[in-house]
Amino acid sequence: MADNIAGVPLSGSDICGTIYDTTPELCARWHFVGAFYPFSRNHNTVLTRAQEAYSFANEIYEGQTTYLDIMRKAMRVKYHLSTYYQSELTFLHEEGGAFYKPLFFEFPNDPRSYNDLNNNVMLGAGLKLGIQSNSTTQQRSEFYFPPGSWCDVFEPKNGCSKSSIGQIKELPSKADDFYLHIRGGFIVPLQNATLLNINTTAQL
Repeated sequence: MADNIAGVPLSGSDICGTIYDTTPELCARWHFVGAFYPFSRNHNTVLTRAQEAYSFANEIYEGQTTYLDIMRKAMRVKYHLSTYYQSELTFLHEEGGAFYKPLFFEFPNDPRSYNDLNNNVMLGAGLKLGIQSNSTTQQRSEFYFPPGSWCDVFEPKNGCSKSSIGQIKELPSKADDFYLHIRGGFIVPLQNATLLNINTTAQL
């Protein structure tokens, strides 16, 4: 987030970490965070365990779901949003600003937008991300929604919530949990990469 705040929007991280051995859950959480970075790559150093997504094909997460399944889901989420990312980054190239940014960039007069900066992120001006990336034991986390209308992007059945004063919601925060909400008054282009069986950006 620091590079984005400094005005370098096309930045991100080496997901899963670059030093020491990762764990399946940490790598899965990193893949979901990486799905929302403008730039991300799975990259590590020599003499550490392999951490490519396929390396976790036999590591069970829950039931029949493997950590590879979770990482594939995260990659598809990024493909879903690629058109939005491209649009936002084109705008930032011309006008300046930040893409992956803290809530207070959009809500500077809301004191609660300065709390829990890692868990509550704006993607451009139109999307709010709620994600718990650094806990392997915490099953629920608090996510803050500033004043306004917020509608769940990937779970439409959850509907929209509206508040004039902002609200904190306690939501599950397992390795495959993330909460993406569209802000009232915005349009976000999406492509259903899962339905279209998209595996590369060229196929988009």
